[in-house]
Amino acid sequence: MAKKITFEEGMETLEALVQALEAGQMPLEESFKTYEKAVKLKAELSRLLDEGDKRIRVLTETGERALAEENKA
Repeated sequence: MAKKITFEEGMETLEALVQALEAGQMPLEESFKTYEKAVKLKAELSRLLDEGDKRIRVLTETGERALAEENKA
């Protein structure tokens, strides 16, 4: 993806792409391009979720270590 998007913006766009595909009103070639765009967007959204998960894990581990150290003192 060339432009950085938020997860929420990406989900809105993905939903619109899926609705357009489900409507079945596009020419075949345009459907292929739309599907390809949706697959790439889904991959980007998955990457964003993975990054968020990693951040939460790091913050949780850091917080738990800090609490453990406080309890030892």
